[in-house]
Amino acid sequence: MTRAALGIKSPPLATCLVLIKHPEQGDELNGKALCDRIRQLVKNQPGTLCFFHDGTEMVNARIGYANAFKELDRELANRETEVVCAIPAPIPRMMIYTVATIAQKPWTIFRTRTEADLHMRMRGYSASDYGQSFEGALKLRVLGRS
Repeated sequence: MTRAALGIKSPPLATCLVLIKHPEQGDELNGKALCDRIRQLVKNQPGTLCFFHDGTEMVNARIGYANAFKELDRELANRETEVVCAIPAPIPRMMIYTVATIAQKPWTIFRTRTEADLHMRMRGYSASDYGQSFEGALKLRVLGRS
């Protein structure tokens, strides 16, 4: 069932897009490190945020990894955010669902990158906003929307 059918309003398009590439193995240490980098990346960015989690190469995630993202979600509760995830492997996807169930705002989780890309396009984002590959685990794109 779609958000519209459920009467759930979609958030406005974000002014900043945070692209997150998850590691093959997620544990407490690399989860905390990644979340710390996300905090630093967005702390001085005004406006709305869209987090695009690319976990297509992720094989395993431990509970400590999920806990790091739960904490980040709580810290960002006062910001207008949207979260989109592409996570095919069952264990990491289960960890993402764990985080999403306690999140303040809805998360949209897909099994494939293709499904997540389609969702982003249907929401109004351009493929050039999020589709280009990048080095490292994080990239911030300021989309120039007010």
